[in-house]
Amino acid sequence: MAKKKPDLTGAEAEQPGRDEASKPEKPGKATKRRRTSVSHEELVPGTVLTATLKGQTFSASVVLGDEGKPEVELDGARYPSLSAAGKAATGYPVNGWRFWRPVEQSQE
Repeated sequence: MAKKKPDLTGAEAEQPGRDEASKPEKPGKATKRRRTSVSHEELVPGTVLTATLKGQTFSASVVLGDEGKPEVELDGARYPSLSAAGKAATGYPVNGWRFWRPVEQSQE
């Protein structure tokens, strides 16, 4: 026996679906801002990086390591990744790709 499809010509047809796009926004709730981060293309030797945490600003730069891979130099020490340099700066693990920001270079 074949199942009969429901008739959606009445009130059911006017109700929005349950997908994310049709959910109403809650009043007073701020939308989450996407943080800018360092992209892989910006991780080239010579790039200057900064980070601010609890009022303290950290500065590092991208240098070319012995094996030809980019490294992060912070306070005279070299680190193999952005996260390792971020951990050295803060004292606890951080996501280096989100922690560091490239410094805008002026176009002359």
